[in-house]
Amino acid sequence: MATNRSVSIETCIQSSNKKVLNERNRSMTMKTTIVKYTAVVAFAALQAAVGEPSQIPLNLDVQQVIQIEQQQGQQGEFRNIQANQIIQVPGQQRVMRNAAPSRQPRGDGPSRQDGGFRESDIRRARERAIAHLQSCLAEDGSIQEGIVHYSEGAATVMGALAMLAAGADPESDPALRRALEWLRKNDQENTYFRAVRANVWEYALRRSPEDAQFRAALQRDADWLVNALQDKEGWRYLKTSSDWDNSVTQYGVLGIWAACRAGIEPPEGFWLRMSRHFRQCQNSDGGWGYQQGGSSANMATAGLATLFLVFDMHHGRTSYSASNGNPFASGEAAECLTAISRGMAWLDNNGGDNNDGYYLYGIERTGVASGRKVIGGHDWFRDGMLSILQHQQADGSIPLNGYGNTRINTAFASLFMVYGGAPVAFNKLQYGDNQDWNLNPRDVANVTRHLWGAYENPLNWFSVAIDAPAEDFEAPVLFISGAAAPAFTDEQVGKLRAYVERGGLILAEPSDGSEAFRVAMESLVGKLFPPEQFSAHGLRALDPEHPIYTVIPHPWTARPALRAASDGSRVFFVLSDGNMSRDWQMNHTHEESFQLAMNLLFYTTDQGALHPRFHSVLPDTLPSPSRDTAITVGRLVHGPADAPASDWRIGEPATRAFAPFLRHIHGIDLSDVGPVDLCTTNAPTVQVLTLTGTGGLTLDANATAALKQFLAGGGTLVVDAYAGSPQFARDARAYITRELGELVPLP
Repeated sequence: MATNRSVSIETCIQSSNKKVLNERNRSMTMKTTIVKYTAVVAFAALQAAVGEPSQIPLNLDVQQVIQIEQQQGQQGEFRNIQANQIIQVPGQQRVMRNAAPSRQPRGDGPSRQDGGFRESDIRRARERAIAHLQSCLAEDGSIQEGIVHYSEGAATVMGALAMLAAGADPESDPALRRALEWLRKNDQENTYFRAVRANVWEYALRRSPEDAQFRAALQRDADWLVNALQDKEGWRYLKTSSDWDNSVTQYGVLGIWAACRAGIEPPEGFWLRMSRHFRQCQNSDGGWGYQQGGSSANMATAGLATLFLVFDMHHGRTSYSASNGNPFASGEAAECLTAISRGMAWLDNNGGDNNDGYYLYGIERTGVASGRKVIGGHDWFRDGMLSILQHQQADGSIPLNGYGNTRINTAFASLFMVYGGAPVAFNKLQYGDNQDWNLNPRDVANVTRHLWGAYENPLNWFSVAIDAPAEDFEAPVLFISGAAAPAFTDEQVGKLRAYVERGGLILAEPSDGSEAFRVAMESLVGKLFPPEQFSAHGLRALDPEHPIYTVIPHPWTARPALRAASDGSRVFFVLSDGNMSRDWQMNHTHEESFQLAMNLLFYTTDQGALHPRFHSVLPDTLPSPSRDTAITVGRLVHGPADAPASDWRIGEPATRAFAPFLRHIHGIDLSDVGPVDLCTTNAPTVQVLTLTGTGGLTLDANATAALKQFLAGGGTLVVDAYAGSPQFARDARAYITRELGELVPLP
């Protein structure tokens, strides 16, 4: 019985491998499919090991497997179990905490029993908020406001911006089209209105780039903002106002920035002028006031979000070079960074009100621009989402405190969810006691923003400290740069290795060709995977036809020079011999380094969708009650005694990644005992053995006898040709046929 079980599983995997190998031109997509398929089969084996009837038949082709995933609400989930894509899942403790979803959205708070939430909750809350805003549209396209502060038309313009950010199409969405038509016909002589409307027109242009009306409308609002500023230090509500305040001024800057994104440039010196304004009115404690006076969280985010824009548009248009030193260490660029650092310290120490919609919109823009996941010791997005979920009503509205009415606050909250909850595409490693890790401080920020266009959705990036918890390493690509040689401890190297084993890709680049950093990165690869254990994992020049270069067709004119380390299935470490960080820092989007960044992201994720924050591999169903039953799983050691361990260890985190899923579906715990050598006297007792690899399979007579005894005793063997390895599949099939019997699919 046990032998038949293992034979049937291997047959299905082998059959799937053949489908993969026969379609070379679809190797990247199919590699993901074989991982999905293997995961489904392995899960069925775990069910069988404890006598659970499986709902997944084993004699399926790959398309049927995907259909089963769709039916069970698991589309895209199993891909995260092997190393072809990073497991973008919170730590196990968080998975447990957030593992009680309701099937239906609620209007009275978070849908998890203990107040936690997942990406599905965020998505539903956002959809309901947008639906509420659409339902509020009057026949003429306006959103009726009731009692409103400061600006007529504010709810309509904020609602239109929220709809666009959430994905509404100005050409096909009837509610959005009505709102845009009202905005086109109704002018308000108010800075808030004009500035936000400029963002609406720019966003609409992204969706409909040939629409001359949108461009003309954007030009008119940009001209109005410039004329309203005149020679004042900042903006106030009206064009005729003679004074300024920081709240209105931040929105004026947002409007000018929107025009810049569409190619409409402000007057010369504008960005330096705004830089000096926000630096000069910064309080001694590091915060900002409404005009002059005490600091507040709302004005701190106004100052910080604006200074990040100012730095990107003016001070950051240069880069580090070894010959000229760090251009950001002196002058007004350094003063701007110092002001930002002081402002972030104030926000760290004082925080803000997550029940205030105005603050949520400000902290979202500050958090996204800064690449900070944590502000003041808290995940700002998580805390803000908890407040939104607690306040959202049955009709989808989000009546928060602060500026404006319920509809304006619903729009603020929607924008917070869209941008703050966007997928994290890149992490940037923070290490050491100085800023050597960040010599080009806006490199990753710029390339991430550029890639919004490729995904047609916002993306995020976060810096992550080398000593941060493992779950903070959540992006598919981790960027490491510097001029000096990093001195990573053994524990830190272990954390980087765990990130790689979860499916992450490390991209390292010496700042302006630093030899010391390059040598340190070459050494790091050897520390991550010592040659005596992983002989095939060294750095090699990347072939011009490698999928990293070809995953997106591109006629390279100056292909970035890369060396890479692979586990035989995928590249997990890339060392750049160029200076891509310089191009990213200076936002030279025409350079092919931007194309290479997109290729790396597509390669690492197998061209799949990037998961939003708080995504989970668990289906959005109630968890099964916990039972006393547990499954013990081990990894079968194979190969000659003097062979490196890399082959049987490949994909090592896969079994552990099953554990939350098995617990959620069946209430059963999964215990991974690690490597199992059946020939030793102290081999751990297990119910399931996994046998995997990419190279040849060698089991001597003693190991074979021990394996047969294990199977005869009721054990289950799961055989996996890792990532469809043809050599391992051939050897495994031959071995099983010879030693265990003919392969016969289960009915």
